Formats: sequence, structure tokens, C-alpha cells
Amino acid sequence: MFRKNPNNGQMNFNDPITNMPDYVKKALDNSWAPPFYQNIFKNITEERFSVLYSQTLSRPNAPVNILIGLLILKELNHWTDEETIGALYMDYRICYALGITDFDKKRICLNTLGNFRARLKQYEEETGTDLLGEEVSNLTRSLIEVAGFNTERARQDSMMISANCKNMSRLELFYTVNTKMAQALKDNNQDVPDSCEHYFQKEDKNDYIYRTKSEEVPAKLERLLQDALMLKKVMPEQLKKTKEYKNLERLLDEQTEKKEADVKLRENKDIATDSLQNPSEPDATYRNKNGKGYIGYVLNLVEARDAEKNTSIIIQHEQTPNIKSDAELGSNALDKLEGVKELSSDGAYYSCENAKKAQEKGIEASYSAINGRKTQEDKVGAHMFSINEELQKITSCPMEKTPFETSFKPKSKTYTAKFRKEDCESCPLLKSCIGKERRRHYSVSFTEKKRQADFYRAKIGNKKYREKVNFRAGVEGIPSRLRHVYQIDKIPVRGFYASKIWVNCKVMAHNFKAFQKYMKKAGKGVLCATFGLQKWLGNLKYFLLQARPAA
Repeated sequence: MFRKNPNNGQMNFNDPITNMPDYVKKALDNSWAPPFYQNIFKNITEERFSVLYSQTLSRPNAPVNILIGLLILKELNHWTDEETIGALYMDYRICYALGITDFDKKRICLNTLGNFRARLKQYEEETGTDLLGEEVSNLTRSLIEVAGFNTERARQDSMMISANCKNMSRLELFYTVNTKMAQALKDNNQDVPDSCEHYFQKEDKNDYIYRTKSEEVPAKLERLLQDALMLKKVMPEQLKKTKEYKNLERLLDEQTEKKEADVKLRENKDIATDSLQNPSEPDATYRNKNGKGYIGYVLNLVEARDAEKNTSIIIQHEQTPNIKSDAELGSNALDKLEGVKELSSDGAYYSCENAKKAQEKGIEASYSAINGRKTQEDKVGAHMFSINEELQKITSCPMEKTPFETSFKPKSKTYTAKFRKEDCESCPLLKSCIGKERRRHYSVSFTEKKRQADFYRAKIGNKKYREKVNFRAGVEGIPSRLRHVYQIDKIPVRGFYASKIWVNCKVMAHNFKAFQKYMKKAGKGVLCATFGLQKWLGNLKYFLLQARPAA
């Protein structure tokens, strides 16, 4: 049953913090604990997570704000789960940061954290709603408001997140899936085909995987394929819902094709990038970027930079399978961005649709480079022709000559216009114009995509635009920090939804650290004013003890 944390953070007479010496209380007040309590813990919306718990009368949940606070503190201090629980019991700063004053009523163990993460994962799998991601966005907005950060200028970048699984060869993938399926049959007291008994032999894996010469791979792969087909054929109905069978079925579907009556292995080039990479991490996908192969996920980051305060903070992040392009990630980011007026991105984020979406949202977008064939420097670009978007036609050329005939093809979004010969032949831009001479006229034709691309390419040479492009380079430090400080490539769980929980907490830890650093530098320490309160409570307790009648 869901119950909101009833504790309001008021000190108890018997609380150990109350009886600490003044200099210890002062040290506590000057630590990271009060800002965390004031700006993270107190702003956690517990009601958001009520859907994770039963609505009927039952044992109440552990306080949600304490659990979320612990998960963030875990990433902030680079602790394991065991170290986090140990700190909860032995570090008064943790109790202070989480508003725990009567610790005997707040028993939390390793299973409590694990069960909470499991609830978050299951809920997102069933509904598609990332509750913790929503909370991180809410807490980040709160930090921005408290510090008064200006988020009008932002930049974005994406990074690959390695899945917590081994990079398998095709041979090893087939062998592993077959082995797990054969073992599942054996564990459920089902008959294992004679041809698959070798999977239980001690040296079989070494013989198939590590002692195989390159010229032997095709023959062994064919034998493993026949084993897989046999395992699927003999599979009893009660095992067809197991993850082992689902992996086997998926493997055959993605790696093979039917040719007449036979099932043949696909060519490597014909295997989709979202195919099964490792049965222990079925959500992980494959992507080749900059000549390097990655198995895992991609994380898109939008960072706002306040130059006046010399502080940056991640205002939006999205984790997806790594087969999504930067242009798709950029489109998703634009849908969610608020309060941003300038957005600098890498050229891979550019698409005609993204450029138009940014314009519609009042965001001035800039791109460091744009893929595709460039307009020659001495050529008139498509963006220099005037367009009436409501009528969907070219209204004039760069020299303000009006075409005598225009048309637009909605399917390909192509503009076409015809200009009189006498207008074009006397034009000083004739040699550099993209118009083509016909027998009776000059014609111009270009797509909306080409027009938008020429517009941004022309701006790249502009000094002010180059400054915006150079501004984007600063965001590349975020992936490096998440890798080296927060160990984002070493998440100790498997699966897309499970790993998102860890990534959300790492992003929140990064943002809080940036916030705390700025507040401390600016002399705006956000304290809970508990030092004075504790001193007052201590004096009151002493007075009550002195005033108590003698026995």
C-alpha cells in the first residue's frame, strides 16, 4: 500500500545529531547534506510513484523519497548497493540529507533498493512510462529555478553506452543460445535430442569456439544451425514461453531465411542491426559509428550553458537502442525542450524536418557541418530563392525576377519555376545560378530539403554562426565525465529498462554536483538552518531535565 513519508524532517529530542558538539553540527551544516536535503529530497514528488504499489489496505511501502535519494547519493559517491546501505546506517550526513530523524522506524536493506528498482523496471515495461526519468527532469527544473540558471543557450551530443554483455561472434551466439535451450529442456525433465547431447560435455565449448580455425567456421555454423532447428522442432508447448525459447526463435528468424524447402543462413550484410547480439542482453543493438562497432544503447544529452554563471547543467536526456540516428534523437529532443532559444548541434542532427521544427518552436538551430553534397561556393544556393510557403511556390529569384510558371510536387516536396530568357540572360548571377537553360526558358528545381541545407551551409561561413558552432564543442566533455567519473559503461545490470534507472540517477548526480559547485562558489550555500534549531532543541532538552522534580 502506498503511503507518503510522514516525517517532515523535524528533529527528535533523542536524535544523535541533537547531542553533537556545536563544531560538529557546524561541519555538518557546511557539508553537501543540507543542500541535498533542501533541493533534492524535499522536492521529490512521492505521489508520482504511488502507481507502483497496491491500492488495497496492506503493509505500507518504504518512503519513496528516501529510496530515490539513496539511489542518487549512490551515484554521487560512486558506491555499491552494500556501501550505500552501510553509509545509511553509519554516516549522519546521509540521515541528514534524507530527513531521517527517528532511524529505528526507517529500516531499509539491500532488498528494499532492489525491489524498488524492479518495480520501476516492470512499470516502464508495461506502460512505457519512465517514472524516474520524469522525476529527474522535475528535480533538474527545481535546481535551475533555485540557482537562477539561464537555459536559453543549449548544445547537444550523443554517446554510446556499452551493454553489460560480451561481444559474441556469430558462432558463439548460436552455440550459447543452443546450450541454454538444451539446458532448459534438461532442467524441465524433457528429452534432449541426441544431436544436442554434446552441449553438456566439458570441452565441447572450447572445441566449437576457441579451437576453431577460420576455414572451419562455415561447417561448424551449419551444424549449430541444424541443432537449433532440431531444438525448435522438439520443443514442448510448456517451454515456448521461456526466455530461452524466445531467444532461439528470434535467432532463427533474424539469422536465417527460407530457400525453397531449406533453411539457410543469411549473409552477414543481410542481418539487421537490431538483431540478437547476446542472449543475456536481448535488448542491446549493434551500431557502427566512426568505424567502430558498439553493442548497447545510445544516450542523447542536451546541456544548457549559462556563460555568466560559468555553469552547465543537463536539461534533457534520452536513452534509446543505439540504432537510432542522431537526427531522430534531435527530433525527440526538440519535442521536449522548454526555455531554449539557441541550440547548437553536430551536423549529424540536421534534417529538413528538424530545421523546420526548431523554427516553429522559436529555436535558432546551428549545425557544425551538414552531410550530403555541398553547393559550390560560386553557386547561387536554393535558399536564395523566395518561397511563398502557403501557396507552395517560388515567387522570385535572388535578383527579384518573377517566374512566369511555378509548380510544387507534394510527394517529393520539390519546387520548380520557369524564368524568361530575357530576364536570365541579362542577369549578373547567370554563371553562378542553379537554373538550367532550356530551349525557350531557364528552369530552377530543388527540394525543400535542399533549400534548408543550403541555408545552413551558407551560414557556416558567418563569423557569428561559427561562434555558435564552436560553442557546441563544450558539450563533448559531458560524455567523458559520465564515462570516467560515473562509470556509465560499467552498469552492473542487463536490459534496456534496468539500465535506464542507473543512467537517470547518474545524470541527476551530475546535475546536483554542478548545482552545488556553483552555489558554493557564488556564496549561496543552501542550508536547512538546522544548526540553530538543533542548538535550541539541545538547550530546551537541558532545561527540561534540570526542571524535572527530584525522585
